[in-house]
Order: sequence, then structure tokens, then C-alpha cells
Amino acid sequence: MHFTLQQLLMRLTLVPVLVAGIIGFVRFRQLPLNLRYLAGLLWFVLPIEILGVVLLTLHRNNLFLMPIYMVGETCLLGLVYLHTLQSRPFTRLLPWVVGGFTLYALADTLWAENLTRFRPGQQVLQAVLVLGFVGLYFRKLLNELQVPHPTREPMFWVSTGLFIYFLGYLQIALFSNYLLQYSQQLNHNIWAVHSLLYLVLHSCFGYALWLRPRK
Repeated sequence: MHFTLQQLLMRLTLVPVLVAGIIGFVRFRQLPLNLRYLAGLLWFVLPIEILGVVLLTLHRNNLFLMPIYMVGETCLLGLVYLHTLQSRPFTRLLPWVVGGFTLYALADTLWAENLTRFRPGQQVLQAVLVLGFVGLYFRKLLNELQVPHPTREPMFWVSTGLFIYFLGYLQIALFSNYLLQYSQQLNHNIWAVHSLLYLVLHSCFGYALWLRPRK
């Protein structure tokens, strides 16, 4: 069976998710609460990813899975950063942020004429929210200056992976529908880049779960 580069990369994205999920399972009892939620995120993502690849292999549209994926991912990432930042304003604001995003995703999905069409509004909003979480973490890291070796901190790698992925994904979400009209091949190449970003993200997650948190 011959796969294009895009198809091969999309199938390879399962590998770091599976590896990171196994690491999270093995080390779960030793993980702090924020990283336990990260492990939970991986276990939530993995079956959705498997189903998405199966549908892709059967040449079925899998875009209807995206709202479920994004709402669950945003909620669990919010819990990761809730227990990382230990900030009262963030704790009070998070339920409203996640609840508002969930309502928007639900309304956007229910009112859509075609559930199999890519709707970038949800992706753009999620990317902005997660980049906001990441920005708050790096702000805390810089302001407190209590971490002599940031690269030994699991949350540094989690935040770095999220920053790289969602910064790239934000551009893809904004321009994907336009690129599809402009050039089918260019659109395929852009989504191959997305698969590479996804590989980087979950490789960072796996490394973060493998690291021993600083005491």
C-alpha cells in the first residue's frame, strides 16, 4: 500500500501520543496533580486519534470529531495550568473561559449546515486560549525567577510544545479554507506541516512526563 507523505505523517502522529500515554500510565502515581491531568489528556486524545485514523483509512470524513476533541483538550489543559499557576484570578476565570468556549463550540456545531466541513472559528479561539495559558506560565516563570534550570522542569516542555504547536496551528486554521480553494496540493502540504507540529507537541508531552519534577 502506497501512502503519500501527508498520509504517512498523519498515521505517525499516533506514535508519540501512544508513547506519552504509556509513560503517563507507568509514572502516574509519581506525578504531581498538574501532570496527572496531562496524562489524562493523552488518554482522552488517544481513542479519538485512533478513530480518526480509522475513518481516514476508510476514506470517511472525520471532522465531526474535532469539537469533541477541542472541548476536552481545552478543559484538561485548563486544569493542567490551574494546578501549575496556583493563581486565584486564573482559578476564578477558568470555568467561565472553558464554559464559554464549550458553548461556542456547541452552538457553532449545531448551527453548521455541514458537520463535515472545516470550521476555523473553533480552532482559532482554542489556539488563542491555550496560548494565553502558556503566556501566563512563562510570565510566572520570568517574574518569580525561582527555576535555575527551566529545561529540567516538566511544565517548561509542556508549555514549549503547546506554544510551537498552537502558534503554527493558528496560522493553519486562519488560512486553511482559503488554501483549499487556491491549491489542493498546497493545502495537503500545509496539513503535513500540521502533522509535524503534532509530533513535536506530543514528543514534548512524553518528555515532560518522563522528567522527574524539581523538588
